[in-house]
Amino acid sequence: MSTYIVGDIQGCRDSLRTLLARVDFRAGDRLWCVGDLVNRGPDSLATLRFLRGLGDAFSTVLGNHDLHYLALVFGGHAQRSADTLGALLTAPDGPSLADWLRHQPMLLETDDAVLAHAGVPHVWDLPAARANARALEQALRGADHPAFFQAMYGDKPTRWNETLSGMARLRVIANYLTRMRLVNADGDMEFAHKGGVEQRLPAGYRPWFSYPSRVSKTIVFGHWAALSGVGPDACHPATPAYGLDTGCSWGRTLSALRLEDRRMFAVPAAESTRAAAP
Repeated sequence: MSTYIVGDIQGCRDSLRTLLARVDFRAGDRLWCVGDLVNRGPDSLATLRFLRGLGDAFSTVLGNHDLHYLALVFGGHAQRSADTLGALLTAPDGPSLADWLRHQPMLLETDDAVLAHAGVPHVWDLPAARANARALEQALRGADHPAFFQAMYGDKPTRWNETLSGMARLRVIANYLTRMRLVNADGDMEFAHKGGVEQRLPAGYRPWFSYPSRVSKTIVFGHWAALSGVGPDACHPATPAYGLDTGCSWGRTLSALRLEDRRMFAVPAAESTRAAAP
């Protein structure tokens, strides 16, 4: 039995099926995802149907595009020009798929690895990351989840503070787990930069994985397609991490990490459509 952790699928169902054939995915294997199952790619509806159909063989954390889709469904927000969610929003089984998705976790763990869509900030240790992820999950799954999705969007607060409460606390947790790329030494997030690390970075900000982590496990993440994948050699020695978003919805590749031996696999994007790079 093997566990394969796949990068951001983003509606690229055909690429996912090609990747599973490439690794010879079979009964007893497990497929995990670092989030962003939907949007930007061509077939979010078929992707969610396929993944839900895997049953217990599939696990995922939620990404920012997943939360965005849920905010359209439950928070009453309008689609954005780059969204490719129309078929999913109008499908007869759309409500049940959305309900299934909002019950997925924000953080997944194995004995030696942690999955979070954008990563885990250096200002949290593992107990804090667990507790904060669970608090956000309660908001997503609870009876008052529409209120969360109505108020979800926003860049502030940009920094963790234990005294935060209510929506401000939930929003900064969601932003760390699903939107974080650059942070400063105090944990302030910077949201404007979406390019690679070879580009000029805002003064005082660095990739979150360039700081020494307080989490003792390997961190597996997605979200940052401009990096074209990240391995431990690109991270701080105290922050072993794998970045698996290799831009499938941009027409590049879909990648997976086999957890047991840390072997990487990738296939070219099978889809004919290509999302615009952010």
